[in-house]
Amino acid sequence: MVLEFWSKKRLVFKLSLCAMVLFLAPIGLISHLSFRHLRTIKEVSLQEARSALITSQVEFLKNHLAQKAEKISTEFSNIRDEVHLLSSLSRAIFEDPSRFMYRNGSRYRLDEGGDYINPVDDGNSSLYVPRRPFSLDSLIPAMENADIENSDLYVPGYSSSLDSLIAATESLDTILKPLVDLDPRVVLGWFIHKDRISRTYPWRDFQHFPKYPEVTSWPFYYLADPDHNPSGKEVFTQVYTDPLSRHNMISCLSPVFVEGEHLATVGVDITVETLIQEISQVHLSEGSSSLLLSRGEILAFSKNIPFAALGLEPPSSSSGETLDLDNLSETGKAAMRPRSEKTGVEFIETEDLRAFVGYAELEPLGWRLLLLVPESDLLGPANEKAQAIFSEAERIRGNFVHLLVFAILAVAGLGYVVVAHQSRGLRTLLGGIQDFGAGNLSRRMPVEGGEFGQLAQALNSMAESLREKKSELKRVYAEVEQGRKLKAVGRLASGVAHEVNNPLATISTYTQLLLRRPDLPDGASDSLKKVMAEIARIQEKLRNLLDLSRLQSVVKTRLNPNALVYDVVEMVGHEARAHGVDLQLFLDENPREFNLDQSGIKQVLWNLLGNAIAAQGRGGVVRVRTRYVFARGEVSLFILDVEDEGPGISEEVLPHVFDPFFTTKEVGKGTGLGLAVVNSIVEGHSGKIEVQNLSPRGCRFRVLIPEGEAE
Repeated sequence: MVLEFWSKKRLVFKLSLCAMVLFLAPIGLISHLSFRHLRTIKEVSLQEARSALITSQVEFLKNHLAQKAEKISTEFSNIRDEVHLLSSLSRAIFEDPSRFMYRNGSRYRLDEGGDYINPVDDGNSSLYVPRRPFSLDSLIPAMENADIENSDLYVPGYSSSLDSLIAATESLDTILKPLVDLDPRVVLGWFIHKDRISRTYPWRDFQHFPKYPEVTSWPFYYLADPDHNPSGKEVFTQVYTDPLSRHNMISCLSPVFVEGEHLATVGVDITVETLIQEISQVHLSEGSSSLLLSRGEILAFSKNIPFAALGLEPPSSSSGETLDLDNLSETGKAAMRPRSEKTGVEFIETEDLRAFVGYAELEPLGWRLLLLVPESDLLGPANEKAQAIFSEAERIRGNFVHLLVFAILAVAGLGYVVVAHQSRGLRTLLGGIQDFGAGNLSRRMPVEGGEFGQLAQALNSMAESLREKKSELKRVYAEVEQGRKLKAVGRLASGVAHEVNNPLATISTYTQLLLRRPDLPDGASDSLKKVMAEIARIQEKLRNLLDLSRLQSVVKTRLNPNALVYDVVEMVGHEARAHGVDLQLFLDENPREFNLDQSGIKQVLWNLLGNAIAAQGRGGVVRVRTRYVFARGEVSLFILDVEDEGPGISEEVLPHVFDPFFTTKEVGKGTGLGLAVVNSIVEGHSGKIEVQNLSPRGCRFRVLIPEGEAE
C-alpha cells in the first residue's frame, strides 16, 4: 500500500511538472513577441482609430445635413403635390363645369364700383370678378389725360354667362380649405382666371388691393405662363417680402392648360420666415456656421459665419442680400461652388480657413444649405478619443506584465490541482462503471463541469435508459407469459369442457327423470334438486371454460356500439333493480359504426356490469358511458367506461385482476375467469382495458378499442 501511494505521488509530480513546462513555454514565447510588437501595434491602431473617428464625424455631419434637408424637402414636396391637385381640379372645371355640383353657400353681388364679389367673410373663399373698361379701343386716346380710377370709364366684368364657371370654381374650396387650415406655413391659396375671375382662401377684401387693367399682367399669373415656365409644371418663386406682414414669403405656382391654352394660374403663398430663422441656427459645434443660398442670394446665415475669409461684406440683415460672386475669395468660391451631388462633405484648405463644408440641396425649392465646421471642431473629438485609446493601450500593457507574473506563479499550483482533479474524476467514473457492470443501475455519479461532468452525465443517462429498458422487458415478458398461460388454459379448458360436459348431461337427464317419479322417498326430492343445482353450477363453469377456449377466433362486423351497449344494459337492468342498484347509461350523442365482434363485446360488458353490481352490495349507482375519439375528422377510438361505487380494489390485488382463475370471492362463488375472458376479448380487438380506483370510493374499468377492419 505504501509503495502504491508513493507511486501515485510520483506520477502526480511528473504530470504537474509537464503541465508547468507546457504552460510556461508558450507564455514566455508570447511575452517576447508581444513586447516586441506592442509599440508597432499601438501606433498602427492609433492611426486607424483616428481615421475611423474622423470618418465617423464626417458621416455624422453628412447625415445631419441630409436629414434636415430631407425633412424640409418633404414638407415642400407635399405642398407642391397639393398645388398640382388644385391645378388638375381647375383643368377639369374648365373642361366641363356642369360636372361639379359642390356649392359652398356663398352669396355674390355687384358692389358700387362694379366688382362682382362676396362682400362678407362667410368662411369660404372670396370671389373677385373686377370691372373692365367700357370700350378700350375707342377710349385709349381719352385715357391718356384721364383719371384711371374714374368709375364712369368702367363697366362690370361680370355677366350671367359666367355663372356656371363661377359656381363650379366653388369646388376649389375642397382643396384650398384643408391646404391652408392644416399647414401653418401656407397663408393663402388662390385661383386666377385670365377672364378676370379669381378666388382666394382665406377670404380677402379685394377693394383694398390695387387694380390691374389686365389679369395676365398680374405677376402671380404671368410667372407661370409658358414664357417664364416652359416646363408647364409647378414652380416656386424666389423669396419676396410680403407688403403687409413684412415677412419673407415664397409662392408655389402652377399653370392650368386646356387644349394647349393657358387659361388660369393656381398657387399658394407660403411664409418661410420661421424656416429661415430655423436654418440660420443649424450648427454642429460651437465654431460651426451655416449659410442658406438661393439663386445668388443669401437667404439666411448664422452670426458667426467667417465673412472675411469668404470674401464677403457683412450684410446689414439676415436675408435678401445679393451675393456678388466676383468678389468672393478663393475660400468663398471653394465653399459655394455648384456641386453635382445633392448631399456631401468636402474639406477646403486655404490660408484663411481650414474647414469641412457640408452641403445639401433643399428640393424642390432649389436652395442649398451649407454648414462650415472648422477642422479643429471636427478633429478635436477624434484626437481626444485617439489619445484615450493610447492611454488605454499603455494601461493594457502594464496589466499584461502583471498578468504574466501572476500566470507564472499560478501555473504550478494550477497544474497540480488539474492533475489531481482529473485523477479523482477518473476514479469516480471507474467506480460507477463497475457498479453498472454489477447490475446496480440505480447508482448515479456526481455531475460536475468539464468533460468528466459530461461523461458522468452520459453514463447516468445510459444507466437510466438501461433501467427503463429492463423494466420494459419485464413488462413485456409478463405480457408474453400471460398470453402463453391463456393459450394453455384455453386448450386445457376446451378438452376438459368437452370431456366433462357429456357425462354431466347424462347425469342431468337421469336426475330430471328421477324428479318426475311420484314414488320418491321423503327427502329424496330435495337431494335431487341440490344435485341439479350443482350440475347447473358445473355447467356455468364449463361455459366459462368454453368461452376462454373460443377467444382465438374473433368475427368482426360493422355495427353501432351504442346500440349494442344499450341492449346489454337493458338485459342487466332487471338484475340491477333486484339488488337496488341505480344503473345509469350515458351514450355519446354522435354515434359511429365500428368493426366489432358483437358476442365478444356483449360478453365484455355483461361481465363488467356483473362485477360492478356484485361490488355494490345493496344500493348505489353504476354508470355506463360511451365516447368516440376523432383524429383528422374521422373516428379512431371507441371508449367504454363502467363505474361503480363499491369499496374498490386493493393495491395488492390490482396487478392480478386479469390473471386466469384469480378471484377474491369465496370458494364456490367465482371462477376467476371473468376478467381474464374480458381482457382476452379486448386484446382480440387490438385494444386494451384499464382499471382505476376512484376517490373517495368506487372503481372504473375503461375499455379502449381502436377502429379496425371487418373480418
